[in-house]
Amino acid sequence: MFLKQSILSDAVQNTEGLKIVYDDVAPYAKEHSSPQVIDPGLRPHKGLYPGKGLYPRKTKVRQEFPDLRRDDLTYPGYALCLPRFALMNGKYVNFPDNAADYGYISDEISGADCHLARTVRTVGLRPHAGLHPGVFLFPRSTTEETTSNPELTILFSQKFTSVGVLLTFNMMSGDYCTRLRAKWYSDGELLSDMEFRPDSVRYFCNNYVRLYDKIVITFYETSRPWRPVFITRIDYGIYRDFFADELLSTSCLQEVNAISENISFNTLNFTVRTETNIPFDFQKKQKLALYFNGQRIGNFYLKNGARKNRTDYQMDSHDAIGVLDGNEFPGGVYTGQLTRDVIDQIFEGEDFNYLLDDSLADIPLIGYIPYTTKRNALVQIAFSIGAVVDTSNYDGVLIYPQQTEVTGEFSEVDTYDGVTMEHSDVVTGIRLMAHTYQQSEDTEELYNDTLSGTAEVIFSDPHYGLTITGGTLLKSGDNYAVISGTGSAVVLTGKKYIHMTTALLKENPTIVFNRNVKEVSDATLVHPGNAPAVLERVYEYYQRAENVTGDVLLTDKTLGQVVGIDTGYDGRREGTIESISYQFGIREIKAEVVIHE
Repeated sequence: MFLKQSILSDAVQNTEGLKIVYDDVAPYAKEHSSPQVIDPGLRPHKGLYPGKGLYPRKTKVRQEFPDLRRDDLTYPGYALCLPRFALMNGKYVNFPDNAADYGYISDEISGADCHLARTVRTVGLRPHAGLHPGVFLFPRSTTEETTSNPELTILFSQKFTSVGVLLTFNMMSGDYCTRLRAKWYSDGELLSDMEFRPDSVRYFCNNYVRLYDKIVITFYETSRPWRPVFITRIDYGIYRDFFADELLSTSCLQEVNAISENISFNTLNFTVRTETNIPFDFQKKQKLALYFNGQRIGNFYLKNGARKNRTDYQMDSHDAIGVLDGNEFPGGVYTGQLTRDVIDQIFEGEDFNYLLDDSLADIPLIGYIPYTTKRNALVQIAFSIGAVVDTSNYDGVLIYPQQTEVTGEFSEVDTYDGVTMEHSDVVTGIRLMAHTYQQSEDTEELYNDTLSGTAEVIFSDPHYGLTITGGTLLKSGDNYAVISGTGSAVVLTGKKYIHMTTALLKENPTIVFNRNVKEVSDATLVHPGNAPAVLERVYEYYQRAENVTGDVLLTDKTLGQVVGIDTGYDGRREGTIESISYQFGIREIKAEVVIHE
């Protein structure tokens, strides 16, 4: 079974039809957050008078809650000694000694009136008429203990903007806070102060605040008596679901290349009409997930957003490949590093995952990747190892071998008005350059200038054995160096690599005239060891110069799948689905497809 068919078969299907889930949250805010409980210190100040229990103390962090940076946390069912809390239904377990992964549970517990701030009075014992000696009877004074409202402070390592805060309390027990106050700060200055009254275990605190670096949430009341405050998730924004009746227009294009000669951006553009009173906060890289009947079509990331009028909003987005195209990769000379390790480096720091087929993971990489974008680096790797890079139908990026087995079929009834056979220029041969890089003793000056501060030097060709005079070499690779200077002349030199190329040619022996040889010269991870296999793969791809195009009923077919199709006039053809332009109906998907034979 084709990998993507297996992924789709695991999805829970429904009859919702078209749905777009928009993560209107501050990108990377959760990763840069630090939720914690802070015990305030005490220092002498104007208006403070001596009193019992008052003594100088430092402000300190009582406890941090890194679990609240996660998206997958749920209450693990730890039983607490509270009235009517831990039900005898088999879902609760004893609270372990080293408990973890439960989010925030306040030390303070509400009283019978559900208020968290309360005073508990314990009546003492003094000798008096009628009191007789007994076990455990001993004098004690009357005491009063006051508990204050619990506070959760969230610090951020940089400033963020969001339309509010989405709080998830305890979805297992159904407990939540019914009254709270949130304050947003920037550099210690109060930006906004609002009180909220949640009415469910997931509640959105609607408040559009720009450029904050601190949030303080104070909890006042709980939904049930004798309960702490539970927080299992915090999102800095809101998740919006758009369905077909709200979407005025939707355009989605997804593409792959069977030999990864190029890796295209997939795009999703749509206009939505909504009457919501929660403002939109368009920010680049906000996630959009496209579904049809519960099955994921793909994930996309916001590029541009605009409000057209009072109710209509336009959004343009691209997939993870578009994000990778905006991020740099330093590259270098590779001498056998495993594919999985280099792919890991490419996806490091990204907030989407990838799935690399096991058959590709241990292929050694030999050659060179220039200082380029992460997308271009992925093209170099995929082309050299025979991989397809695909973001459709998956929560991330799929990297799998080129498919050869037919796993789907378009019948005549699936092709509406029929399909078109498109003929491309016939490529009669492939000339492929194999690359070899060897270290030499020749040196080259890479930087010579007065430098005060720090600079990054990017090389046009790889170098090794870097040396510097007049400054400091802070960080370097085969393609770059980060250097610093104090105002004097800085000279950076490095040793060259010898770049040698060997041409491999394969031509169609039956074609003598009108030869059309395609040159492949810049695939620098193609080396003498893998060049014959790469040449054969590229030659076979271009020998099939026909594409089948047309509107089809997509049913369970997916991008990258090898399918058979009945042309209706030129017999049955087989090929890889390389392009899908979706047209969403109420119950089914019609699509314009390109099938490369």
